Amino acid sequence: MAADGTTTDYYGQFDQDWYLRHYYGCIAGQTVDQGNLLRFNLERYNSIFQSGEVKGRQLLDIGTGPSVHSIITASRHVDDVYLSDFAAQNRKVLIDWWKSDKTLIEKITEYVLKQETSSETVVERQTAMKGKVRAVLPIDVTMSIPLGSGSDVTQFDIITSSLCLEAAALTIDQYRTNAANVASLLKVGGHFILNGVLEQTWYRVGESKFACVWLSREDIESTFVSCGFDIKQFDVVKFKSEDEAYSDFHGYFVMHAIKI
Repeated sequence: MAADGTTTDYYGQFDQDWYLRHYYGCIAGQTVDQGNLLRFNLERYNSIFQSGEVKGRQLLDIGTGPSVHSIITASRHVDDVYLSDFAAQNRKVLIDWWKSDKTLIEKITEYVLKQETSSETVVERQTAMKGKVRAVLPIDVTMSIPLGSGSDVTQFDIITSSLCLEAAALTIDQYRTNAANVASLLKVGGHFILNGVLEQTWYRVGESKFACVWLSREDIESTFVSCGFDIKQFDVVKFKSEDEAYSDFHGYFVMHAIKI
């Protein structure tokens, strides 16, 4: 543990059950801020994928965690979905969901279905999502080959990632390296949909405070431009978290970029 009480021990201290319960148990979230941010994320994802501009056969979700919210809408627009996470306990949650009749994040799925004006039930949509999943992969975005030898697919048509890249770095230089590593997994002309937080240095999971790198909008945009991306959309909700027991973020963003 660092002197400031934060940790980066995702194997030993990341409580996947607490995370799911407090951040994805319902659309309102643990606080008003979190609820607003989750709606912002889901609505922007819906808008981006429903536009018809994001097309491809294979999608990789980086840092899926124990939640499948990133693929509720996205899975309808691709043939193959690959989920990934650094922490083994998160991958276990995903595999247990994928290989069973279980459902996750039911309230959030209901919200997305309403946004899409879909007549599907939660079970029907999540069954369809599972039918698109081809693998749950270990990933380490700090490595030059993030998927190691674990995937037969080396580049993807679409990459999505939610609240991952900032949590895998403690410095802006490391963030830029991680972004370049992730960029290597995307085909030229491929789409990258990223959402994350602005100006955050830590967030809470259970009794642990996980450290992350402080990032401004300019830091993120300049990083991905330098990695060879054309940023098509960068939407921001900027405000200070009202509940400092959970994080110290000052904003939230969703970015859509194309690798050139």
